[in-house]
Amino acid sequence: MESSITFMRSALLVILLFLFGLSDVIGQENTIKGKIIDKETNEELIGASVVIKGTTIGSVTDIDGNFEFKTNQSPPFVIVISFIGYISFEQTIGNFDEPISVKLGADHVMMDEVQIVGSRISEKQKMAALTTESMDVLAIKEAASGDFYESLGNLKGVDVTSASMGFKVINTRGFNSTSPVRSLQLIDGVDNQSPGLNFSLGNFLGSPDLDVMNVEIVAGASSAFFGPGAFNGVINMTSKSPWLFPGLSAELKVGERNLTQVSVRWAQIIKNKEGKEKFAYKLNILGMQANDWEAGNLDASTTSDDPPSNFAGYDAVNRYGDEVLTGGNDFSNNPITFPGLGRIYRTGYMEKDIVDYDTQNAKANIGLYYMITDKIEINYGFNYSFGTTVYQGDNRYSMKNIQFMQNKLQISQADKFFVRAYITNEDAGDTYDAVVTAFEMSEASKAEGVFYKDYSSYYQTNIIPRMYDAGLPTNEDN
Repeated sequence: MESSITFMRSALLVILLFLFGLSDVIGQENTIKGKIIDKETNEELIGASVVIKGTTIGSVTDIDGNFEFKTNQSPPFVIVISFIGYISFEQTIGNFDEPISVKLGADHVMMDEVQIVGSRISEKQKMAALTTESMDVLAIKEAASGDFYESLGNLKGVDVTSASMGFKVINTRGFNSTSPVRSLQLIDGVDNQSPGLNFSLGNFLGSPDLDVMNVEIVAGASSAFFGPGAFNGVINMTSKSPWLFPGLSAELKVGERNLTQVSVRWAQIIKNKEGKEKFAYKLNILGMQANDWEAGNLDASTTSDDPPSNFAGYDAVNRYGDEVLTGGNDFSNNPITFPGLGRIYRTGYMEKDIVDYDTQNAKANIGLYYMITDKIEINYGFNYSFGTTVYQGDNRYSMKNIQFMQNKLQISQADKFFVRAYITNEDAGDTYDAVVTAFEMSEASKAEGVFYKDYSSYYQTNIIPRMYDAGLPTNEDN
């Protein structure tokens, strides 16, 4: 496994060096810049799209409503300005001398909370409206929580369940499970499901925050549109295209429990000798580490027959290996032979002693995009995730050194067609079930039946005589 990882790292380095070398083909460029504001309020519009008509060349407005991008296309040409909830506007560019100022008018017809899922479905299917909740690029950027995935819990009908600091799960329709086998998670149309677990590990194996353009959640049964895996809904993520989001971005997050997260995104557009944008690429790297919350509750579990005051032990919540599996531990029905001895429990192991709480997560992905024609694009994507976290299912699992790799190849024309192929590989690493592991360790030390027999024999031989010496009435006294 180490040799394959070393090979992938070397291959990635060679690809990057090759890509940077291609940047010499960039020719003479002119700058288009301007400002987009609301027609009624004169407020700046943040995140509005500005592209040259018929191409993917363009940009989006910043927090002040300003935009700027370079092109070597000679005037006159037309740019298209669009924004969600506003009427699209076309502006003819005759020169590059002065900045452009555009006022967009609101499109009240589009400002509706209920949307129709109309992508790749028939006209008959479009009549079955589905409620869609979404977060755009601005909402993701301004998310006050640790990552945008937590902020999805603020959307209507969406619940976020935290199994640990590294593992969060989306639930809809009132379900509240840490194993969302009925939910479908897509990233750029690709199923992000873990082959070994049969469900998606939240954003532990997903896209870095800096590369997410928007997230749509279809709450409710969507099997007719997305297949049988979407009974509980769909989480559909769209990553940022290097055609629309070139440049360098970096982000640092710190928090409690020694949380540190660093992410970097780099994207570049490369032109051919004729000055046409033919190739683009992006690279994302994210690293996160934190000390997860320890499960220190040692109260008696609901299945325990005895309280913590029982001197012979009890079944604790976060202590494993103390469960009674085969029986033979109850001596309360034999008060003459074993006076004072009730039920016996094994010592077991506390969770904090067998589970790794040092949460780590590393993600890297690369995307290569090439325009075969002016409208048809071919792109290749590679995603890699590695980490350690805790998963809560029927038992507690220490997911240690788990690896996830995904390759995707796609040919598409916007709003026309796409052909996509992808493959997903997973390595569970050193993952183990904490409950079963604790039981097996206890059994390896001494079998359950032998433990109960040895305990009761010691009690009868060493403890009962002391009880009689202390004044406990014997059978002869009675």
